[in-house]
Amino acid sequence: MPGLEPLLAHVVPFAFVVARMTGLFLFAPMVASLTIPFQVKALLAVIMGAAVYPAVSTQFADVPLDLAGLTPILVSELLIGLCVGVIASVPVMMLQMGGHVTGFQMGLSMATVYNPEFNTNSDVIGETLFYLGFAVFLAVGGVEATYAALLTTFDNVPVGAMATSSVPLDTFVGLANSGFEMALRVSGPAMAMVFLVMVAMGFVTKTMPQINVMSIGFAVKIVVGLLATAVSLQVIANVMSDETMRVLVILGEWVRGLSPHGG
Repeated sequence: MPGLEPLLAHVVPFAFVVARMTGLFLFAPMVASLTIPFQVKALLAVIMGAAVYPAVSTQFADVPLDLAGLTPILVSELLIGLCVGVIASVPVMMLQMGGHVTGFQMGLSMATVYNPEFNTNSDVIGETLFYLGFAVFLAVGGVEATYAALLTTFDNVPVGAMATSSVPLDTFVGLANSGFEMALRVSGPAMAMVFLVMVAMGFVTKTMPQINVMSIGFAVKIVVGLLATAVSLQVIANVMSDETMRVLVILGEWVRGLSPHGG
């Protein structure tokens, strides 16, 4: 129909914008939660795309309008949002890993709870630190910074111009290294206390063999580990805040450094 031709000309570009927004809903903290129905995520992506589209509707690379040409473009647009979401989620995931390590050393690896965010089971310490990290991420403005970073990509990379060489593999590796370091720092106090308890239990076993060290030591490890974690919560929150801010700065630098076709 002649009256629909002006609208049809925007269908493909709008789909690209929505695809970039959709990538964010696959991994970004909070919005990637499995507790949010898929239909709601899709609706939010379309609404966000409609809000952004008027500002970027003139910034499109020349792309072929056939299936073979559109498919890789859609994938690349999803990849941009996915990269932003993955970078932003690293601090929260690594803090949860620190909780896993702590819980394992305390002997709580069998005490698991359901994590609705990822539809998996998680130990209680890891789950506690996950929600602590999630709260810190919200408090420092992580959600707003993540969305702002995604919107900035439209200024630097026109829709349809993303190159696979722009994927920040070096950034991912660097963030993984710093994240593992943070996980060890978070789990360090409890691990040190549990280690001292195990050494003390070894001396007790040698001096008083009649004591059932296995049953006593198991309870002592849990109590000492919980006390060490509770005392360290404020420090853990500060470490998480600093790491989140650092990661958001790195995210902003990567977004500002993006260029069409990886140039």
